[in-house]
Amino acid sequence: MYETGPAVWGTFLAYLLATFFFAWLAQRKARGGAYMEEFFVGGRSIGPWVLGLTWIATSASGGSFIGVPALAHTNGYSMLLWIAGYVISVLVGFGLLGQRIAYVGRKTGALTFPDLLRDRYDSPMIGGVSGVALIILYTGYIVAQYVAGARVIEAVLGVPYLWGVLGFAVTVTLYTTYGGFRAVAWTDAFQAVVMLIGVLITVTFAISKAGGLEAIRAGLEQQDPALLSPMGPSNFLPIAAAISFFFIWPFAGAGQPSLMTRYLAADNPAGLNRALVLVAFYVILTYPAIILIGVTGRVLVPDLVAPDHAMPATIMAAVPSWLAGLVLAGPMAAIMSTLSSFLLVSSSAIVRDMVERNRKESLTEKQAKRWTLGSTIGVAAVCLVFALRPPDFLQYIVVFSGTGLAATFLTPTCLSLYWPGMNKTGCMAGILGGFTTFLAQYLAFGTRSFLDFDPFVWSLLFSLLFCIVGSLLGQRDDAEILVRYFDDYKA
Repeated sequence: MYETGPAVWGTFLAYLLATFFFAWLAQRKARGGAYMEEFFVGGRSIGPWVLGLTWIATSASGGSFIGVPALAHTNGYSMLLWIAGYVISVLVGFGLLGQRIAYVGRKTGALTFPDLLRDRYDSPMIGGVSGVALIILYTGYIVAQYVAGARVIEAVLGVPYLWGVLGFAVTVTLYTTYGGFRAVAWTDAFQAVVMLIGVLITVTFAISKAGGLEAIRAGLEQQDPALLSPMGPSNFLPIAAAISFFFIWPFAGAGQPSLMTRYLAADNPAGLNRALVLVAFYVILTYPAIILIGVTGRVLVPDLVAPDHAMPATIMAAVPSWLAGLVLAGPMAAIMSTLSSFLLVSSSAIVRDMVERNRKESLTEKQAKRWTLGSTIGVAAVCLVFALRPPDFLQYIVVFSGTGLAATFLTPTCLSLYWPGMNKTGCMAGILGGFTTFLAQYLAFGTRSFLDFDPFVWSLLFSLLFCIVGSLLGQRDDAEILVRYFDDYKA
């Protein structure tokens, strides 16, 4: 454990109370709206600034604030190449899918990501398969957030891991089920601001404490000169892997259903351009600073209880105690915001895509509330069980789940929205092809597949191939459906 004090505890508690306050405000604002639309997409009334901040908070997960610094602490400056592609993830996500999803969602009434594909092909099977794959892959993501939250609590407050993960899971599940998407979006906006402030304060104090960038370089060279090399110790980042990650981050981010749901909640599709600018500046400021915190922590705190303690340990070593509580809320904000979004996406897949859309009659408001509460708590409980035995590096879970989701859904979604020739057969082939080839490569090769590229790269290509071949072999969609999706849209 690392030294803490009353100031840290007090500031940390104030942050948690502020989070619940925003959830309470959002719940009051939500009263009177249609329950399903309000709970899952915030009544489609989220403005560009809040939408941009909730996009940031969802994408900047525990992997960003706990897993990435842990790898930087272990592998040095090579992590700058590892994360470089993330800088353009915003342009790919918003530019490729943002306005198009927002437009189609408003036109068709889609409330969830599987809704988009189900209605595009009038296929309950595609909706069901998408929902199942989404739940399976998000389980790993949710487990990673539990582990990250418990690591922060363990390192900072001295609470044993078991009690930390239990308390963290209960806290986030409560405010997610209480306020739905609007509560998640509003708390995300608050948490994104906390995250940015925390990172900038930490990197400033850490560099100063270490004696400047030259002193950091000298300290790393003394420990292991490979920490300064582009490939890192033990050939951590071969050239092929670096190229893989440059593609992984922008396209894996674009293929996340939790981020696609943000576009469905936009009050005005045209306003997404303003959100894009906000998010782009945020990412450029934040991610190089996060890498530098992990690298500087190697000098300030070379010995850690666990690698995932790199960020909180560096904060405790560098930041004055009266500020440490606020700064430590940064990683916690990233974890809580991402976890709440993932819980919401997973529960929506159960309630909307696997229950309501397969009934003859829609769920009543009372039934919808019961199903939503039960599914959210159920998903949270299952993931909590897996989190009781955490891995050494949580970022590996994040990469697996994130790339698996994108390998499964990105290509079928893009072609479904932009290519009239895409049909039901092609979509199903793309989803199943991307999912199965991704899992097969991980089982056979681990994180490095053919030619040392990440399995995601090959799975994305396989998914594209399956989509095209399936569409050429399958029956063309009815003209009525094609007109609905492509007649009025202007690129």
